[in-house]
Amino acid sequence: MKRIAACGAAAAVMLSAAAPVSCEEGIAMDKNEIIIDGASANLNENMRYRGAGMVSANNSSRLLLDYKAENPEAYWEILRYMFGKEGIGITHLKLEMGSDVNSSSGTEPSVMRSADEKADVTRGAGYQLAADAKEINPDLTLDMLWWSEPKWITDSEDVYAARYKWYKGTLDSAYETYEIKFDYVSAVQNERGADLEWVKYLSSHLKTETDCPYDYSKIKVVGGEEVCTWGFADRMYEDSELMDAVDVVGSHYTSSSTAAAKKLAAEHGKELWFSEASSPMGYSQGTYRFDGSGLSGINGALDIANRIIGMYPNGNMTLYEYQPVVSAYYDGACYCQKQLISACDPWSGYYFLDSGFFMSLHFSQFIDKGWAFVESGCYSDGKPGGDGHAIVDAVYSYMTAADPDTGDYSTVITNTTADTIDYTFKVSALDKASADVSVWETRGPDGGSYDENYFKKISVITPEEKDGAYTYTVSVKPDSIVTVSTVSPKRTEYVNADISEKTVLPLPYYDDFEYSDYPEGYLASRGNAPRYTTDEGGAFEVESTDGGNALVQQITEDIKAKEWGWTPDPVTNLGDDRWYNYSVSVNAAFDPAEDKAANYVGAGLRYTLACNGYSGYWVQLFEDGSWKLKANNSDKAGGNIEGFDGSVSHNIKIEAENTLIRAYVDDVLLTEYESDGDTFIGAGRAALYSSYNKNRFEDISIMPVGNDVYVARFDNTDPCFEYEGEWDHNTMSSFKNYKRTISKGSKDSILTVSFDGTGFALTGETGAETVLSVSIDGGEAEMKGIYKTGSRETSLRYGGLENGHHTAKITVAMGDYSVDGMEVIGGEVLLPAEEPEEETVTETEPANEANESVSPKKSAAPAVIAAGAAAAAVGAAVVISRKKKK
Repeated sequence: MKRIAACGAAAAVMLSAAAPVSCEEGIAMDKNEIIIDGASANLNENMRYRGAGMVSANNSSRLLLDYKAENPEAYWEILRYMFGKEGIGITHLKLEMGSDVNSSSGTEPSVMRSADEKADVTRGAGYQLAADAKEINPDLTLDMLWWSEPKWITDSEDVYAARYKWYKGTLDSAYETYEIKFDYVSAVQNERGADLEWVKYLSSHLKTETDCPYDYSKIKVVGGEEVCTWGFADRMYEDSELMDAVDVVGSHYTSSSTAAAKKLAAEHGKELWFSEASSPMGYSQGTYRFDGSGLSGINGALDIANRIIGMYPNGNMTLYEYQPVVSAYYDGACYCQKQLISACDPWSGYYFLDSGFFMSLHFSQFIDKGWAFVESGCYSDGKPGGDGHAIVDAVYSYMTAADPDTGDYSTVITNTTADTIDYTFKVSALDKASADVSVWETRGPDGGSYDENYFKKISVITPEEKDGAYTYTVSVKPDSIVTVSTVSPKRTEYVNADISEKTVLPLPYYDDFEYSDYPEGYLASRGNAPRYTTDEGGAFEVESTDGGNALVQQITEDIKAKEWGWTPDPVTNLGDDRWYNYSVSVNAAFDPAEDKAANYVGAGLRYTLACNGYSGYWVQLFEDGSWKLKANNSDKAGGNIEGFDGSVSHNIKIEAENTLIRAYVDDVLLTEYESDGDTFIGAGRAALYSSYNKNRFEDISIMPVGNDVYVARFDNTDPCFEYEGEWDHNTMSSFKNYKRTISKGSKDSILTVSFDGTGFALTGETGAETVLSVSIDGGEAEMKGIYKTGSRETSLRYGGLENGHHTAKITVAMGDYSVDGMEVIGGEVLLPAEEPEEETVTETEPANEANESVSPKKSAAPAVIAAGAAAAAVGAAVVISRKKKK
C-alpha cells in the first residue's frame, strides 16, 4: 500500500485476512462520529469498490439507436454522461440475451432464432451500445444474462449443448461484429431458480474452449441473480465443483447479504454484487412541492443512495448495477419513470439529466473503481421496507472509500430524517488525513427551481489535529446527500437543455421502410429495426421483398420462447405521445394461416400505456374478413367484410378527431364510434398489431385530422395544478400513472388548473360514484358526473373555449376524485424549425475526455405554432428520411 500509512496498511491487510468486520464492530458507539481509520481499509482485490454498473435489458436502450442515427451529437453526449469520467462513470455493463419475449418493459430481440442461424448481434441496441461505450471507457467490463431463451434451445434433446451454442455464438458474433470482448457471463436465468449443473457445464466448457477469437477461459462466471435472497451462496458450500465454477455471486434488490455470502468474499475470494438494482423513480420536477425535496420517499433518489451506501457494510457488495441508467423507451412501459437519464425524443435529440443523475455524481466524481472501503467509516442502519426493496427508517447512513495509491478519501452521507445531523470526522492512517476536504451537497430547493441545490460545493474545511487524528465537523441537512472528499472533481456544472428543445415529432409523418436517403447500411447496422419503433410483443423488422421493403413481424407460435413474465400478441409503437387528432393508415398483408379467424393485423393510435400491450384505439382485421374496433383490449364495434380476399394486401386506417373514432378498410368506412360518455383515451402514439404470424406492413402514413393535432401534457404535481382541502398526494405510485404520481381529493376538496389553449382533459383512475362541480374562468358552476376510468384515461374534458389563458375550478361535490395529469388542447406546441438539408451525415465520434467535456445539445430554435393550425404551418408532408444539419 503506497498512500495509506504504513502502519495502517499492515493492519488493513491483517484485517482483510481475518473474518469480516461487521458494521457494528467497525464503528464507534457514537453514530455521529465517522471514524476514518486507514488501518481498517479492506485491501482485498475482490472487495474493492467496483463502481456503478448498468443493466441494458427489457427494451430500455432501444431508442438510442435512433438518437445515434438522427442526432449523433446528442447520442455521444448521452454516452459520455453514462460512461464518461465526468458523468455516472459506468464501469460494468450487463446485456440481456434476448429471446423476443417481453421481459418487463418490452422485448429484446433474439440473436439466434434457430439452431442453424448465425448469431446476429446487430439486433437490438445492446451490443452496439457496448461497443460504443468501450470507445468512451476502454476499461468497461461486459457481462450478459438471459431472461428467457430461444425455443429451439428449450426443445432441444441436449439443452445444455444447445444453450452453450447460443452463448458461444453470441460471444463470437460480438467480437466479429464489434470487436468487443466479454469479461463475465451470467450463467443462471434472471430471477429464476438456478440450474446448478448448467452453471458448472458453462464454466467448464468456457475454460476448455479452443475455437474462439480470444481466450474464453478468462471469462468469469456470475451466479445467483435471484431476488432478495443469497441461497446460491449456500449451495456453493454444498458443491465444491460449483464453488470452483463461479467467480461472482449477485443478488437483486437487496442491500444486505448473509454470513455465508460474506464468507465467500472474505475467505474464498469471490466477488459479491448488487447485480440488479433500482434507479430512482421520483418525478423531482414536481414532487418537491409536496414532499419538500423531490428526493425523498420510497424509490426516490435518497432511497437509492441509501441502498448503494448500505451494500458494503451490510452485504460486502462492491458493485451496484442500475436497471436502467437511461430510459430510451417510450413512456407508459412497465416500470417507466425509472432512470438517471431520460432519452425518448430521438427526432429532436432532447434528453434529460434526472435527479438520480445528480445523486450518482456524489459517488462517481469522488470514488474510483479500485478504491478500498474503509470499514470503520461505513455504516447503514436502514431496514428493508416499503415495497420490499426500499430502505426505510435510516438515520445514520454513510460510506467511505480511500485511494490506495494517493491516500485520498471520500465519504458519502445521506440524511433522510427531518432534522439536521452533525457528524464529527476523525481521520487517521491516511496520507491525506490532514488535507482540506470539500463538501458537496444535493437537496431540495429554497423557494427557487427544483434543482437549484443539486450538486453544489458548499464549503471547504481544514481538519484540526487532535488526539492522533485529524478532526472536523460536517452538518448534513434533512433530505439531502453530501459527499466529503479530498478530491476535487474536474466538472462542477451540469445544465440540462432547455425544455424548448423537446420539440414534437411533426405530422404528417410517413415511413415506407426504404430509408433510401439514409447512409448505405443503415438498416443492416441496426438489425433491420425500423425507425422510432419499440416492440412490446413479437419482433418487427424490415425485409426486402419483390415490391420493395416491408415491415414484417418475425415471431410465430412455433418459435415463440417460453414466457419470462407476460408478452402480449405482437405490437410495436412509435412516435410522439402528444399526438391527439390524427389518423394512421398502413397497407397490410397476411401471411397465410390455417386458422384464418385467428390471424390478424391491426393499426392503432393514442397508444399510451404500453405495459398493457393493447392500448389506445385500434382496428383489428382478420384474414377471414372479420374486423373489430377496440379501445385498449375491449371491443367497441365489429363485423364482417363481404367478399374479403385475405390473399392480397389491404389498407387499414383509423382516425381520431376529439371523441370521434372512425375505422376504415380499403377506404370504406366500417364504423364511427363516439367515445364521449364512455372510456375516453386522449393523446398517444401510433401502433401496429399482429397475431403470431409473419404478417407484412408497408407505407405507414400518419396524418393530422382537423384542428388540435397535438396536446401539451402536464403532471398533477406541476405548478399548473393548485389544491385546496383534503388531498392525498401520492408522489410514488404505480408506473401506470403518469410520472408515477396521483392526487386524490375527498368531498369539498378543490382543484384549480391553469392552462393556455382551447380546452383541457384530466386523466387518472377514478371511481364511478364521483360528481364534480366545474367552473371555467369564474363562470357558473356545472355539475359533472364522472364515469369510471382506468389509468391514463380521461375523466373530465372541456373544449371549444377561446384560445387564451383559462382557469378551471373543480370542486369534489360527491365521492372521491383522483387526478393523474392534464392534456391541454389547442395551445402552443414546439415544432422543429426548418433546417437546410444535406445528402449525408458524418457520424460524430466520441470526444476525447482528456480534452473535451460534455455540454448540453444545442439546436436550431424551435417553431412555436398553435396546435390547431399545425398542419397548415408544417405544409408538405414530413418524411423523416433525410439527414438534417445538426
